Amino acid sequence: MKNLKNLLFISLVALLMASCGFGKMVPKSQVQMKLENQDLENKGGKVEYTVKGTVPPKFLKKRASMDIQVPVLMTDADGTTKEVIKTVKLVGQKSKEEGVRIPYKTGGSFTVSGSFDFKEEYEDQGIYALQTANLKKKSFTYEPVSITEGISNTASRVSLTPVLSETPGSGTTLLFAPHNYKPEYITQEGTIYFEVDRANLNWNLKLNRDAQAKQIVKDFIAFMEQALADNRVVDKVVITGWASPEGEESRNQGLSERRLEEGKKWFEGELKKWQRSYARKNKLRVRDVQLPEFVFENNANGEDWMGFQAAVEKSNIAERNKIMNVVQSQETSAMKEQRIREMTDIYPEIAELILPPLRRVEIKMICNKNLFNEQQIPEVVLSNPEQLSLNERLYGASQIKDLETKTKVYNDIIQNSELQSDWRAYNNLAAIELNEFLKDGNPAHLVKSTDLLNKAAATSPNNGIILNNMAITHFLSGDVQSARNTFQKSAKATVHPVKQDYNLGMFKILDGDYAAAQEAMGNRSCDYSVALAQLLAKNYGAAKSNLDCINPKNAEVYYLLAVVAARTQVEQDVYKNLELAVQQDPTLKAKAKKDAEFKRYKNNERFINIVK
Repeated sequence: MKNLKNLLFISLVALLMASCGFGKMVPKSQVQMKLENQDLENKGGKVEYTVKGTVPPKFLKKRASMDIQVPVLMTDADGTTKEVIKTVKLVGQKSKEEGVRIPYKTGGSFTVSGSFDFKEEYEDQGIYALQTANLKKKSFTYEPVSITEGISNTASRVSLTPVLSETPGSGTTLLFAPHNYKPEYITQEGTIYFEVDRANLNWNLKLNRDAQAKQIVKDFIAFMEQALADNRVVDKVVITGWASPEGEESRNQGLSERRLEEGKKWFEGELKKWQRSYARKNKLRVRDVQLPEFVFENNANGEDWMGFQAAVEKSNIAERNKIMNVVQSQETSAMKEQRIREMTDIYPEIAELILPPLRRVEIKMICNKNLFNEQQIPEVVLSNPEQLSLNERLYGASQIKDLETKTKVYNDIIQNSELQSDWRAYNNLAAIELNEFLKDGNPAHLVKSTDLLNKAAATSPNNGIILNNMAITHFLSGDVQSARNTFQKSAKATVHPVKQDYNLGMFKILDGDYAAAQEAMGNRSCDYSVALAQLLAKNYGAAKSNLDCINPKNAEVYYLLAVVAARTQVEQDVYKNLELAVQQDPTLKAKAKKDAEFKRYKNNERFINIVK
C-alpha cells in the first residue's frame, strides 16, 4: 500500500512537472555519473576524485539547466548530514546561463575532478550526486544518486613496533644509553737473563746481578703479591723465551723453549712462596689459601733478530750500519748466524753488549685495572653495586636479560645522589616503561616515561638517544606531528645523533609519498611499515609476502593482510585474517565495520558475525 502511494505521488509530481515544460526530464534523471576510481582513499590528507558524466540525447531541454552537486558526502541517501564538495551546471543549448553546454539532439558529457581534505568521519559516509533541474522559474530536485561508499583511510594505519636495543637498528628502536664500560688492564713485566747456550737459571749471572735488572724483578714480584692480596682479576700471564741469533737456528729454538719453561717454573715458585707467607701472616693452613687459576700464554720465539737489530742501531759501534748491511744481505738464517759469529771477533762489543741481553725470558702479568672483570660485574651489580663505578653498573645492567632486574639496577643508580647528574639510567628506565606500554597498553607507562626522559634531557640537552625515545613516546601518545619533529631533532642532535631514515620514512606514508617511504625505510623484509607502503603503492604481492613472513604476527599485521585480501578480492582470506585480527584486538571490530576497504563484504553473513 505504501509503495502504491509513493508511485501515485511520483506520477502526480511527474504530471505536474511535465505540465510545467520539463517533459521527460522528470521525475527521474537520465544523467549517468561514475567515479573513475570507485575506491576513494586518503592520500597525504587529501582525497582525489574524478567523476565522469554523460547526458543522453534529447534529455536536457534546450532552455533548461541542471545543477549537479558531486561529490556529496552523506551518512545515507535520507540523511541530513552532508558536505557538498563541488557543483557543476549543465545548460541546454538555448539557455542564457553559463555552464557546460549540452546539445539537445546529441547529448553530451562532462567531467568533475579535484580533491578535498580528508576527515575521519568520511570513512563510512556515502558518496552521492545531487541533481536539480531548472526551467524558467521552476525547479525539480531528484533523488540522490549513490556513486560509491566510504573513503579508505588505510594510510593512517602507520604503526610503530619498537624493540629494546643497546644500539640503533635499521627499524624503530627503544634505545638504551651507552654504558661506556671497557676493560682496562695494568701490566708488570719481569726479565731473567741466561748464559750463552744455557737454559738454567743463574742469579749470579752479571746481567741478573745488575741493580736495574734486580729492581725490575723485585717490582714484578711486588706487583704479583699485591694483585694476589687484593684478589685482583688476572687476565693472563705471558711468558716469552728468547735466544740470541748467533747460534744454529733449531738449537736456538730449543733454547727459547727451555728458557720459557724455566721462567714459568720460577713464576710458579714465587706463587708458592707468597701462598706460604700469606698463610703464615693470617694464621691459615697453606692449602686453605687458594691461588687463582692462571691463563698462561707461552711463546717460544727463538732467535731475537729484531732485538739484535735494535741493539746494534742504538749502540756506539762506529760501523754499526755496515754490520747491519752485512747481516741483512745474507739469504738464509744460517748465513746470518755465521756472519754474526765472525763479527764477534772483529767487534767485541757484539759479544759483550749486544748478544747477552737477548738471551732471556720475559714474564708479563696482565691484571684487570678494576676489581672485577666482565664476567663478575653482572653478579656484583646485584649483590654489592657500591663497589662498581657508574659505567660498570650500567654495563652490568646491560648484561641482564630480565627487565625487572634491570629496572632495579637503574633505580638504584638514580636514587644515589652522587650519580643523579648522569642521564643514562633515567633514559634506560624510560625505554623499559615504553616497552611495558607496548605489552599492556597502560597509559601510566607513557606518563612515567615522559617524566624520566625530561629528567634525562635536563642533564643532557639535545641528546639524540633521549630524543629518539621521546619521539616514540609522542607517537604512542597519539601526537604524530610532535613525533615527526622529535625524530628530526634526534637525527640532528649534537650529542649521540641517531640515524632516523626508517622512522622518518614512515611519515612519508602519511604524506602520501609511498615510493619515498620505501626508499627511506630501506625496503626491509618482514616489516609492517614497508608492507603498508607497498600496499598503498598497489604492490600487493610484495606487501603480502612482507606481512606473511612477520613472526609472530600481531593484530595490526592480520588486519593489514585482510586489507590486502580485500583489494585483491580473495574473499576467504579477508574473513580468515580479520577473525585473527579481532581475536587479538576486539577494538578492531568497530574499525572494520566502517572501513571502506571491506565495503564489498559488509553484507556478508560471515563478515557481520566477525564484527558484531
